[in-house]
Amino acid sequence: MKVSGILALLAIFSSCFCFDAVPLVVASHKLVKGLKDELSGNNLKPYKVDEATNMIKKLVTQCSSDEYLIINQPGLRLNDITDIEKEHWPHFYKYLTLSSTVVGLPWVEEPIDLDYLEKYILKTCKAETISVDHEDEREVNYIDSKTRVIRIELSELPENLDERRDEMRKHDLLIRQILRKLPSPHYTIIFTATTTQDYHPLPRAAIEHSPKRFNVFDSITNDPSRKDEVERNDRFHRPPMNSHRGVNAMHKYVENRKKNEVHLFSRKTWENNEKLIATVVVTATAIFMQNVYMTVMNRVREKKIKNA
Repeated sequence: MKVSGILALLAIFSSCFCFDAVPLVVASHKLVKGLKDELSGNNLKPYKVDEATNMIKKLVTQCSSDEYLIINQPGLRLNDITDIEKEHWPHFYKYLTLSSTVVGLPWVEEPIDLDYLEKYILKTCKAETISVDHEDEREVNYIDSKTRVIRIELSELPENLDERRDEMRKHDLLIRQILRKLPSPHYTIIFTATTTQDYHPLPRAAIEHSPKRFNVFDSITNDPSRKDEVERNDRFHRPPMNSHRGVNAMHKYVENRKKNEVHLFSRKTWENNEKLIATVVVTATAIFMQNVYMTVMNRVREKKIKNA
């Protein structure tokens, strides 16, 4: 049987099962190594949202960018951002190509919490937010060189293919117009959707046979030259981040991870959970006293039996 026939049968089989997921593209103009170390899965099934979030946090903690674009594209599906559709994202595709770090996840099991990421960037890199809610690049105005989080809310992609591609080209142009206005070439792009879409799981054979159809911009994300993580933008000089921001990347990353941990004996934990802890203490005390009472009563009975 020809390979195409086998793939057709596999496609029919996989169509019996589906799941909800969202695609995710993360790119940084400057090199940030080891992002994929945060991921334990592969492109054959959805990635865990916690892993995807930790990957982005690791990227952000470097504070290696001056602009962080958080782009929400409602209705986004994997097949919108494959090599087959790259002609409808010419500028976005170009900026990804120019990035030193690019990670594309075809499927994440839940939408990324973009509000949480925004707050994380604001706190970690001492940034300010610019909101683009009306698809107008004039909403992005710079009066200084402070680090910015640029939240871009795009309109939903229509179902009609021709209209969908027209909208993709329109959004691509907006991304270009905004990036061209930035005072610094050091950007990070987080491109995803806050609403899930139905996806059908695919067998490994189908993905390996047609990677350009089933991977996020495969010619970029799986470019052999990217296997060795190297800085592609050395010609763009920038003051060392630790000298002008006071940010030690690894220390900050570990520090932020520790903040997410719950420490039982910390004063803050007790203050935030006073009622819960009081309930637990009272319950534990009652159980302890009951056990003591039962033990004493049992010994009294045993003594009476011996004396009888």
